[in-house]
Amino acid sequence: MEIDVHDLNSMRFADSPFVVRIDGANYARSIQKVNPDGSLTFFCAIEEGLELRVAHGVGLVDNLDQTFSGIRDELDQPQLLIACDCILRKLEIAQNGLDAPVAGIFQSHNTVDFSSYGELFHGVHVNQTLTGIAIGSFRDPVLV
Repeated sequence: MEIDVHDLNSMRFADSPFVVRIDGANYARSIQKVNPDGSLTFFCAIEEGLELRVAHGVGLVDNLDQTFSGIRDELDQPQLLIACDCILRKLEIAQNGLDAPVAGIFQSHNTVDFSSYGELFHGVHVNQTLTGIAIGSFRDPVLV
């Protein structure tokens, strides 16, 4: 699919992020903007010579629901979930009309969310992610 350089914008970048492969795992690298000289500015560091691939999200709502179900498998109803959602993930949600189902999942799990420009995971800066902290009681307490 060919895209005119003038059609490159935040919504297009949210829909088709780049990924870089590090130690066998893919990590998203989101574009912030196209510069007047045609170069790209990313939301995170990009080392010269890195091979980037175009990616496409799949099943965002189902994935979110499965993740939150996994939390509920370990905790009774969470008292609070604090979620940090990458801004381009928020754009992807808005662009694909997923605001209502995502908000419903957040509400049913007592989630407070805010946006960021990416997170650190094992020392690697990643974009288009959701990270968070779940606060609650374990379903089956571990005795120490």
